[in-house]
Amino acid sequence: MLAGGAGTRLSPLTSYVPKGMIPIGGKPFIDYVVSYLSKHGIKNIMMLLSDADSEVFRNHLDDGSKFGMNIGYSITPRMGTASALKEASAHVDGTFVIYYGDVLTDLDLSEMIRYHKAKGGVCTLALSTGVKIDYGVGRVDLAGRIVYFAEKPILPEYPVSIGVYVCEPGFLPYLSAGADLAADVLPQVIAKGERVYGFLTKERHYDIGSFKQLDEAKDILKPEKGRKKQPAVG
Repeated sequence: MLAGGAGTRLSPLTSYVPKGMIPIGGKPFIDYVVSYLSKHGIKNIMMLLSDADSEVFRNHLDDGSKFGMNIGYSITPRMGTASALKEASAHVDGTFVIYYGDVLTDLDLSEMIRYHKAKGGVCTLALSTGVKIDYGVGRVDLAGRIVYFAEKPILPEYPVSIGVYVCEPGFLPYLSAGADLAADVLPQVIAKGERVYGFLTKERHYDIGSFKQLDEAKDILKPEKGRKKQPAVG
């Protein structure tokens, strides 16, 4: 699990507590993520952490036994996602899940893993058809006339990556392509003709990368009483 980011958009909050340890609904955000993975049969987690804040995670999660899981740690100076994965690659001995630790989703991970194995590819990305674009978008014809405009639309023909991948060991050699998994590695894997698949879901995701997104996640994780009604997706 990738959880070593600095969380700069949440400063100064993250000067005191790592992003994944921010309390929501009475417990750290990371607890919801670990429980979600456990529900889908994941019993072994390798936490990819920076040496700047690893102690806070380790003191809380320990060896994972309180969650009924086995939790290990790969601790490095803060680096990009691909570089962190490369450092931890010796622990991989079969199909593995890459999960961004600041993300919460109702994605059916069990079904995604089955889909990945049935396809026989090197990597499968979870792609949501239910995420609103943060901006107004338009289409302009050759004369410069706007022929389509929508404010913050959902564009199912352009599904959004939600930070969950299922991969095979054959994916690991590509981690040398650059520091960032999404920006550097995935384009290289696809350009090389490897079999990379997309698992489509209508479920959106909530991350805690900014104060706006953190507030959304807090509302989702509230007890039913007092929770805002969420708009229908799809």
